[in-house]
Amino acid sequence: MGRRGRLSESGPRARPSTYPVPPVKGPVRTCVGCRGRDQRSALLRLVLDDSMHGDAVAGARRIVVDVRACLPGRGAWVHPEPRCLELAERRRAVPRALRVDGPLDLGEVRAHLGQ
Repeated sequence: MGRRGRLSESGPRARPSTYPVPPVKGPVRTCVGCRGRDQRSALLRLVLDDSMHGDAVAGARRIVVDVRACLPGRGAWVHPEPRCLELAERRRAVPRALRVDGPLDLGEVRAHLGQ
C-alpha cells in the first residue's frame, strides 16, 4: 500500500444521501418546493400550457396541473400542499425546473390546491 492508504469501495468523495429513500419501489421524484423525495403518485406534475397564450395575466405564461402526468413537455413536481407551492414560488424553482424565463401564472395551481 502507498502513502495514501486504501480508498473506500465507493470512492474518495462518496457521501451518504441526505434524502430518505421511500421504502416502496417505483418511480421517485423530487418536490421543487421542499426538495423532499417521494413517490411519483404522491406528487403533482406542473407543466407549461402554451395553448392558451391570450389568457395569461400580464404576459405571464400559464402553468397547469397535469393530473394524469401525461402532458407533453418538461414537468416540475410538487407535493399537493400549499406550503410546498409557496416554497417553490419563493425559491423561483418552478421556472428553473421548466427551463423558462419570465413570469409564470400559478393561479390554476393555487385553485387546484384550494388556496
